[in-house]
Amino acid sequence: MDEDRARRHCTPSEVGGGGADLISALPTDLLLQVLVRLGCTRAAARTSILSRRWRGLWTRLPGLTFRDVAPGPLLAALSSLGPSGVPLSLLDIHIPEAQVKVHVDRGPTWAGGRARRQSYRLQPYLHPSNQVSMLLRAAGRLSPAAFRFSHPHELENSYVDVDLSSCFRRATSIELDARFICFPNPQSEFPTLESLSISGCLVHLAVVVPLCPRLRVLRVHRAYLQGEVITVRSASLQEFSVENDIAGASTRRVDVEAPTLKQLTVFFRNSGDLSVSVLAPNVENVSWRCFYSSVRVGLGLWGLSGVRLQTKEGNNGQGVLPPVHILCLHMIAMQYQRDYRDAELAFAAEIEKHMFANFSGLELLGMHRFRTATRSLKVILQRFERKDGCPPDCPCDEPKNWRTQTISLTNLEKLDIIQFKGVDHEFDFLKLIFRCAPMLNKVTVELPKGFPTNDDWWTKIHNIFMAYPSVEGNVRTPGN
Repeated sequence: MDEDRARRHCTPSEVGGGGADLISALPTDLLLQVLVRLGCTRAAARTSILSRRWRGLWTRLPGLTFRDVAPGPLLAALSSLGPSGVPLSLLDIHIPEAQVKVHVDRGPTWAGGRARRQSYRLQPYLHPSNQVSMLLRAAGRLSPAAFRFSHPHELENSYVDVDLSSCFRRATSIELDARFICFPNPQSEFPTLESLSISGCLVHLAVVVPLCPRLRVLRVHRAYLQGEVITVRSASLQEFSVENDIAGASTRRVDVEAPTLKQLTVFFRNSGDLSVSVLAPNVENVSWRCFYSSVRVGLGLWGLSGVRLQTKEGNNGQGVLPPVHILCLHMIAMQYQRDYRDAELAFAAEIEKHMFANFSGLELLGMHRFRTATRSLKVILQRFERKDGCPPDCPCDEPKNWRTQTISLTNLEKLDIIQFKGVDHEFDFLKLIFRCAPMLNKVTVELPKGFPTNDDWWTKIHNIFMAYPSVEGNVRTPGN
């Protein structure tokens, strides 16, 4: 009895070691640091139940991150926040994955009522269209310096108009990943915006970019571009990345004018006439990819399906030598040789559209003519699972005298041939390169994985290498 009475009257420090709440007694600045370390605004808000000292303290955080909070509670939380006198450095919002509704369709009852057919349909939950607008307006009232918003879900109505210029005038960085959001012509400028990233939205770059006088970084991925046009004119832009790879998308014009641009990344598809104008005299790094939906130009059997430009560092990426600019032409062999109108001129003109900055045009008089300045050549032979051998008088063996012609490869030093089998005139092509490249010092042929060789194959490759003892010859398989 006495022991029970003593236990009831003992202090908290004597039972369980609780003691006084020393953390709550810390200065407000330190308590805010504790909440910052949580890394989640929802977790920080839950500390309000600890004591009156913690209640509402999370609203004074310099940065707010909402992860996987449903739109309803999130809108209530944003609306409850008022001016606190503390500038909001970051507002990061990520809407959780959309729910999927399961509909059960019951068929007619079978004889005797023993069973009933059932079918199931999965229907994604469509978010109310006005919900996104309300969330963005509530976020804009907080005037964050950096704003991230991820809402990659379908809406009830496609393309909700949102004007961010009236809400985020203080923002220096905006990242939007939201499907079916449309940016109408902004009503005002983004005076402090330096970085803009857009994904999944419908945007008119020719209108938005001029309203960002301090913009340095622009990234547009998986976005819908109005008018099938990429138009960017900016005096401050230093990095521009655009990837218009949405199914069915086609870009008919690329127009970039950015005198301070250093890095350019462009990926697009084209299904008609293409117009390209890039004025970026100071660009240093380029990654440019264009793929054609149909073949419109080519040379004989070969049709042009894509063009790629790439900047790579010299000296194997160690940066000792100046960067090299690589041009890659994606050519496909047509089933029948096509009679392209003014084939060579049209082919050269189409490639010339993609030449800008430090890239110079090619001297194209046929598929076998390369620039004499070429020092390294890499040939990738496409292989298909089913392929018949070349018939007699195959177009790929035209003209008949190509084996004895001279190619201008006076500066070629390195040759790599990938997927080399030695079939379909490949040995003859290798001999031609050896004969026309007096500066050649290294040749590597890579066999397809699992390709069987025999004594006759090795004799042919050995004789070619031995005929040019000054050239280092290598044969390798993938991974070796």
